Amino acid sequence: MTPTPSRVRPRLPWLTGPLALLCALLLGACSTTTGQSQAAGTGALTSDQQKVLDDGFAGVFQDPPADGPAAVRGKTVWFISCGENFDACHTMSSSFTAAAKKLGWRVQVVDTKYQASAANTAIGQAIAARADGIVTAAFDCPQIKSGLLAAKSADVPVVNYAALDCDDKSLGGGTPLFTATLNTMGSTRTSDYYATRGRYNARFLAARLAERGTPNPKVLVVKNVDQAIHAVGWKAFEEEMADACPKCRLVPVVWNIAGFPNPAAQIFKTAMTAHPDATAVAYDSDSFMSGAFASAVRQSGRGDLVVCCGDGQVSGTQLIRDGIVTATSLIPYEYDIWATADTLNRIFSGADPAKTPNQGGGFVYVDAKHGLPARGAAIATPVDFKAARERVWGGGTS
Repeated sequence: MTPTPSRVRPRLPWLTGPLALLCALLLGACSTTTGQSQAAGTGALTSDQQKVLDDGFAGVFQDPPADGPAAVRGKTVWFISCGENFDACHTMSSSFTAAAKKLGWRVQVVDTKYQASAANTAIGQAIAARADGIVTAAFDCPQIKSGLLAAKSADVPVVNYAALDCDDKSLGGGTPLFTATLNTMGSTRTSDYYATRGRYNARFLAARLAERGTPNPKVLVVKNVDQAIHAVGWKAFEEEMADACPKCRLVPVVWNIAGFPNPAAQIFKTAMTAHPDATAVAYDSDSFMSGAFASAVRQSGRGDLVVCCGDGQVSGTQLIRDGIVTATSLIPYEYDIWATADTLNRIFSGADPAKTPNQGGGFVYVDAKHGLPARGAAIATPVDFKAARERVWGGGTS
């Protein structure tokens, strides 16, 4: 059964997949309809800008599949973590361990500290240990090509989450090497999700800036583009901002993952000092903000900055409480990782890896007044995905 979108506008009959979602959410936001002022701000919002905020807070989300194979128990799976020192990566590994327990699998988590060489080594070790399957998190195909080729030769399935396969057009195209990539919101191309999210972040930030009523806002775009999915998201964000906020002035603040937390922190601090008239800071990961950039925002004393949009981790919601971050947008790593486990279970059951179903998913925004969870708690997704997965894995339907 195909998942249905739970909080998006109706699709035009000739549009499907991520394109349909993007059109439904964003085309209306290009209009010039006059709207009311928001009480909390000083500027006027169009009705479509208000809808971008309302939909973002409600959750732009699709449901998981309602049916699928029961758990194929007794498997041993290696999870190749992108780095346990990053909040997001730790959330992924712990979520996979929890999902695997429900599936009756044994799990070996390997902390690569975001070193591709360590990921390649781990894949080789998994093959030598006769693992039944492997999941990799946030390593693009070219980074771990030798490991993927070895796994393919050994007939060990490798499922990809949060990274690009070698055939992705943003990598120049080539031969896909992952056995499967998580099908998110109707696409197995991870770049589609990050582009969709980048565009929505632009619309969301533009609406928050409109609330402030600041003319010609200056936005510090704090980005690393040496990771392909981040590069894709930022490209989409900047293109969309040109339309969503044509008077905005974007100032790129570029750093790379090898230089995190330093000199990345210093690069950002220097940018904050050089641009005291900045109106906003755009960033895309709460791990990056909490691990390097928050101190510079705090030291600036600029409580009027619009700081958005992160990835919805616990560290990000705490920064909202601390007055550092304005809003954060949940990438539902826990939801997605349970979906990744379901994808691998389907492969274990004999399903065609090239025909994995849409596993749903999406993103959710929170701020101090909308959806902020209890201290230390995760942002809730709009669907009870764990119950749905467990029913399917237990031999029922959701």
